[in-house]
Amino acid sequence: MFSLRMKRTINWTSMGFLRKLLITVPLVVVCILIFRTQYFKMKSTVDRIGDDIDYETPQGKIDYIAQYLDVRWTVKQNLHTYAKHVLVFKNTGTHTIEDKLWKIYFHHIRIVEPKNDMIDDRYQHNILLGQSGLRVSHVSGLLYYIFPDKYLYKPLKPSEELSVPIMSSHFQLSKTDSFPNWYVTGPNLAPQIIKSTEGEELEFVSSFNHPDQWKRSKEDEHNPYTAKDRYNMSKHSFKDLAKTRKTIIPTPEEVRVSEKSVVFDASEWVILSSVDFPSEVQFLADKLAMKIVQKTDKDKFIQFSKGSPTFHKHIQEQNNEAYELRVDAELQKISIISPTSHGAFNGLQSLLSLVDESVHSKEKSLQDVHIKDRPRFTYRGHMVDLSRNFHGKETIMELLDIMAMYKLNKLHLHLSDDDGWRLQIPQIPELTKLGSNRCHDEKETICLMPSLGSGPHKTSLGSGYYTVKDYQEILKYANRRHIQIIPEIDMPSHMRAALKSITLRQQNRKDEGDLYKMTDSEDGNNYRTAQGFNDNSANPCRQGLYNFIDVVLGTLVSIHKDIQPLTLFHIGGDEVPARAMRDMKCSVNRNDIKQYFIEKIVGNTKFNELSYAVWEDGLLKNNTPYSLKSLGVKERDLYAFVWTEHNKALFKVANAGYKVVNCRGAYLYFDHPYEPDPEERGLYWATRYINTKMVFGFDPLKGKEGYGSLDKPENIVGMQSQLWTELIRTKEQFDYMTYPRLQAMAERAWHRAEWETTADQIEFERDWIKFANSLSYRELPKLDRMHVNYRLPPPGAIIKDGILHVASVFPGLPIEYSVNTGSQPLVWNRLKGGERITETISLRTLSPDGKRHSREVYVRP
Repeated sequence: MFSLRMKRTINWTSMGFLRKLLITVPLVVVCILIFRTQYFKMKSTVDRIGDDIDYETPQGKIDYIAQYLDVRWTVKQNLHTYAKHVLVFKNTGTHTIEDKLWKIYFHHIRIVEPKNDMIDDRYQHNILLGQSGLRVSHVSGLLYYIFPDKYLYKPLKPSEELSVPIMSSHFQLSKTDSFPNWYVTGPNLAPQIIKSTEGEELEFVSSFNHPDQWKRSKEDEHNPYTAKDRYNMSKHSFKDLAKTRKTIIPTPEEVRVSEKSVVFDASEWVILSSVDFPSEVQFLADKLAMKIVQKTDKDKFIQFSKGSPTFHKHIQEQNNEAYELRVDAELQKISIISPTSHGAFNGLQSLLSLVDESVHSKEKSLQDVHIKDRPRFTYRGHMVDLSRNFHGKETIMELLDIMAMYKLNKLHLHLSDDDGWRLQIPQIPELTKLGSNRCHDEKETICLMPSLGSGPHKTSLGSGYYTVKDYQEILKYANRRHIQIIPEIDMPSHMRAALKSITLRQQNRKDEGDLYKMTDSEDGNNYRTAQGFNDNSANPCRQGLYNFIDVVLGTLVSIHKDIQPLTLFHIGGDEVPARAMRDMKCSVNRNDIKQYFIEKIVGNTKFNELSYAVWEDGLLKNNTPYSLKSLGVKERDLYAFVWTEHNKALFKVANAGYKVVNCRGAYLYFDHPYEPDPEERGLYWATRYINTKMVFGFDPLKGKEGYGSLDKPENIVGMQSQLWTELIRTKEQFDYMTYPRLQAMAERAWHRAEWETTADQIEFERDWIKFANSLSYRELPKLDRMHVNYRLPPPGAIIKDGILHVASVFPGLPIEYSVNTGSQPLVWNRLKGGERITETISLRTLSPDGKRHSREVYVRP
């Protein structure tokens, strides 16, 4: 009985245990499932970095690629006529990229996968890229897209990489040849920027660590500068004089400085009013916060007077920008004498330069000085390309302030090109509705397709324009500073933005017929421009082009009228594809179609008050200038802006009677880099680099072999620097590429140095040393106070006998160093001199105010 009862008890106990087990296990399983679900949900959330991506939807697949596709672009080798690249895609997420309907859009400065045939169109479509299973196709301009082949593409699994070989024409010597903001999209889906390519740092572009990457060919001598290279270049040519050595920049024609000085406190001085120069009096008073008085019985006053300075060098013609500035320390008065308000303004700018140095010195004093000054050229200009990337009126107004400081008097605004139209024309609103915007729109009825790294959205720097009000504000700002605004509408090529806008108008306004029709399918598109377009040229034989010009030019004349009357209009005329003109439907002699276009513009009697400007290649036939008589030019001037070297046209067009502005690409194209370094921003088609000293040393009246003789030097009326903006998207990049090269250009445009005539290299070096010291000790601190992001040159350095020696292009700028400590953050120390170095260090140049620094370089013991 006992054993039976025990057995029954055990069985019952076992059954209870099993019952409890049956209850507990499901609970545990449920808890595990809940935990697992929450864990992966949390992990997915972390992986997505806050994105709500629903991968199961078509849009979710696009969003996933944008978020998780890591892009890496590497230049493998440059071979003079083409370059080899490797593009690596890595899936960093948790899903497989298997969908085959996506396209990745990107921009590249060269032709991707070019045809070998150098004559026909070299841009290709649907080219298979090695064994990657991906294809590439050209869209337009510099825009391409990559897409999966529906048969050969293999899904990209998590953590997998796909290596894609790519070839391009010519070479890639700089990181900035690659553009940011690649984007992905699919049929009827919202495009998204690929995060790994977003922003201006270009972190997806691999560093250039081998000569095969930074040389055009094995014979290319342009290596990136090392710290030692910079030291050797600087130690002889760049001496620290410990102070500014030029009284002002640009250098005056005559200067006499005495040892006397006067304390200048703007609150204790006054400005006498002037009937002749009221605007200049007010400008100076506003700048220095000084009182204007009708008369004074005391000393410490500034007086403007009308008169003509006399110079030691006798020149017959009257110069209406001449001035005389006298700071009389003994009488404690300052006088500015000039025959015109423009000359008076130049004088007050010289005074402001002296006062600025005084205010920020310990002595707060002005030296007794007597200056007589006038410019060498009547045209001293700078051009800004607003089409490729738009820059707002605030940037232009700051530029005008700096131009005025250095007596530049012409601002040339490139308001239209293939990539954007930048001025409101109320009568043709489509120009800004469509032509001023860039976004992903394959039909291009809302915006132009993206270009130059602008990305797929309208909010990028690729979009924007000046309203009539904006433009008039710029005009007023410039006019007060005696700077003439010269608008350019580039024609008959470089017109894609305008042509697309007019196509939209024709679709919506059929009642107008062919009113503004400038081209159609009959004109053909069997051409490519240097920028990759085959639809950017208007037909000069179509009346619609001239109807369009009448509206645009009439609007500009009206906008300028009551502020700064328009007297010079730039019509572009450059890079007109010969094949495009040859294929145009036209009844005139096709060999003279460019000439016909110029004739029609110049002969337009509606605008008799205007003179015109043209890029010089638009005025040449077989490298010979059209005669002014053949173009119908009689009483008005026709300006030739000379920019190319291969035409050797500088002297030709001057001798032919054109007014010539020297814009030489090899010295005055500020879109080129400062150094032959892959980290430096810039194009390099005209020359590998353009540093500040090269601009300073440019002789605008000097030709090269094959130029012939200059028989009419008086026809070279000036010089102009250019800032093309294909690679310039931000205000910081705008400043970096402009300054301090602009100051060097202003020096040459205003002042003719003795060494230009004598070719004395020793005297040139002395002059440069003075200029460089003046930049360091006076001009760059001015820009610091204006918050201008000018370029700071990396320092030069060597370590000799354990002691660090440094040198700088601009002497006197502070230099910092840091001992490289592997993964630890760098700790920077100001150099004092005599530092003993035993390991690799990093170096950088500081701005005078210590708030910014140059690129970092390193030097080894």
